[in-house]
Amino acid sequence: MQFPYQCLASREATETGAGGWTLFGASGSTLVAQSSSGGTSTWTKPDEPVAEPEPKDEDAEGPPEKKVKLSEPPKQKKANFTNLIVSSDGRYVVAVTGEDKCIRVFETDFENELRQLSERPMTRRPCSIALTSDNSTILCADKFGDVYSLPLIPTPDYQVPEAPAEPVEEAEWVPSATVLTVHSGRNRKTLEDQLKQKKKGPAPPKDEMKFEHQLLLGHVSMLTDIVHAEVDTRRYIITADRDEHIRVSRGIPQAHIIEGFCFGHEAFINKLCLAKSGRLVSGGGDADLFVWDWQNYKLLKKLSILDAVADHFKSRPELGVEEVSKVAVSGIWNVPHQDEILVACEGVPALFSFKIDAMTNTSSATTEYSGAIALKGNALDVTFLPVSPTSSAAVVSIDHVHKPGSTKEVREEKDIHRLQCFSSQENGKWQEDSHTAEMLKSFHDQVFDVEAGSGDGSATGNGKAGLGSADDKALRDMLYSVENLRKRPGAEE
Repeated sequence: MQFPYQCLASREATETGAGGWTLFGASGSTLVAQSSSGGTSTWTKPDEPVAEPEPKDEDAEGPPEKKVKLSEPPKQKKANFTNLIVSSDGRYVVAVTGEDKCIRVFETDFENELRQLSERPMTRRPCSIALTSDNSTILCADKFGDVYSLPLIPTPDYQVPEAPAEPVEEAEWVPSATVLTVHSGRNRKTLEDQLKQKKKGPAPPKDEMKFEHQLLLGHVSMLTDIVHAEVDTRRYIITADRDEHIRVSRGIPQAHIIEGFCFGHEAFINKLCLAKSGRLVSGGGDADLFVWDWQNYKLLKKLSILDAVADHFKSRPELGVEEVSKVAVSGIWNVPHQDEILVACEGVPALFSFKIDAMTNTSSATTEYSGAIALKGNALDVTFLPVSPTSSAAVVSIDHVHKPGSTKEVREEKDIHRLQCFSSQENGKWQEDSHTAEMLKSFHDQVFDVEAGSGDGSATGNGKAGLGSADDKALRDMLYSVENLRKRPGAEE
């Protein structure tokens, strides 16, 4: 079975003339590149070498040792891509592989061959990355709430700072309170937690990142997205987290200074997007998209994404989705050369178009919603290919494994294309682009071994289906993780 493209990115390639492009896609742990001329190249992380057993010393005296049957070593887990961006000059591709928490930088040449320049394992799993406007620095937001900066190209002569001296061993900590002095239920629970922590012992030391990096800022909640903005030579870092916060900070080197917050969300925030007009659009677990004048921290408008999703399901009764009570925004993309954004929601086989211009205000919310683009499968990612100086084709990666409108049920149809292409018409509507889809046929036909012996979804040696199978939980978790950000009713704030 072919594995879906969970990440897409693209660049304009003028080496072969005007209208040239290169499309990048991540399918499991493999990165694919195809140019408008038809050339295709791939990159897959090589497996780590397995240590050979030491040879037995035949000259050793004494009886031979008893042979002990050892269990087979666990198979190496593939590191699947979770993020993919391209530098504005098109020379570099920056990607994140989730299982090993690595930030990888690739260089692309005239023939679009992918050459890895560096891999830097972070201590915490990155959730989002961005590049500064000069393409010199990577901004990495992690699930622990911190934002780090790393040079795009590591400094060759960088020296790892010496480790600090060993701390003096402190006396064992003993709680001053006891079960005899604590009476309230809350305080008793706090004491129990302290005693449990004492039994666990001191926390293990944090792994050191042995490459050039700098901690810029931190949230007290899991970060979900990061955007770098530049206005009138002033730079900003905009971050969003699970606890409904949008924070506007100054750019490097003053990222520790908070300019302000955009408050208004009541559920988690998952995606941020700077529209062409300069407005900030945010979405996540709320029923609406929020449009901000982010420099003044002012909410301009709410656009109902829940109503748009519900209306779309009503127009497609064959999907069998009768009622929609909540949505989880999984992607927001700015359409090049247009005051328009496309929005995807987790488990929804459609994209939703909204007009976002500089005049967006608090009047008439219905004027900004343009309509839905029906898809053959749930939307996973979107990128745009420049087909002319003023227009682009939208390439959409869809889930061809699960039924449209579901994140668990396996579809029965076979040979569903993993990509759909659309072009914008003069009336502002999007229409399927068969010409671009035909150009990407070889991109679609790529098949990879996403986990040893299971690239086609067949059973592995242990009798279980591999990562390429539709019923594998690992596949679902990788494709559909946004709804997990939602807090359960009654959970502590």
